[in-house]
Amino acid sequence: MDPHKVIAALILAMTHLNSTGDIDAARRAFDGIPSGLRTSSPSVHGDVADIIGVRPYLDVIERRFPDAFQTLENESRNWDRGQLLAGRVAIGVLAGDNQAARSAAEEALPLLEARLKEIPDDTFAMTELAWVYLALGRHSDALRVAHQPTDLISVQRDTVSGPLFQTGLAQIQARAGAPDEVVNSLRQLMSIPAGQWISLARLKVDPVWDPLRNRPDFQQLLSGKELIGPNK
Repeated sequence: MDPHKVIAALILAMTHLNSTGDIDAARRAFDGIPSGLRTSSPSVHGDVADIIGVRPYLDVIERRFPDAFQTLENESRNWDRGQLLAGRVAIGVLAGDNQAARSAAEEALPLLEARLKEIPDDTFAMTELAWVYLALGRHSDALRVAHQPTDLISVQRDTVSGPLFQTGLAQIQARAGAPDEVVNSLRQLMSIPAGQWISLARLKVDPVWDPLRNRPDFQQLLSGKELIGPNK
């Protein structure tokens, strides 16, 4: 009805990714959406796709990292400096570009720590800061900060947003050298209604999970089936 409705395009794109992993269909959801508009949820944040925006995230999924950096720059015209830097950090980490990730993280760190000190329950700042700590090699701090949103908004308290923050924690666990914890987190997420945020189709294509690819327990998870819904 409205081909310029960003939130509708965002939800449609993520639906394609989570249901079938069809990246081309996800890209077509943004046909007619002008460049320069932020493609992440305006209301709740906790996933790496929210940090960088879904349109850059599609480049990341296809491992077109230079394109992802450029798309991020196009979309970030109205972002504050901390958000832009956090986006650069996340893409750099996923691209394996440690130098770019660390450089952006060093600049972002005081901005995000100050924002979180001012607004202690800012879950978006927590998620961004976790990726910044990750880029700086401060893995225990990354895990600590990533746990905070799950304590504030648990799955039991909020069955919509709770799984999102649990997914965000699992992403940090995957990148912070906590493989046993992340596989357990993913098993839990796959056993509850969390398809808006995570699914087998998305696990198979998202590079955030690349550190787990050769683990038998992760491969077993991917070879299974959805534990809820019509195909359970």
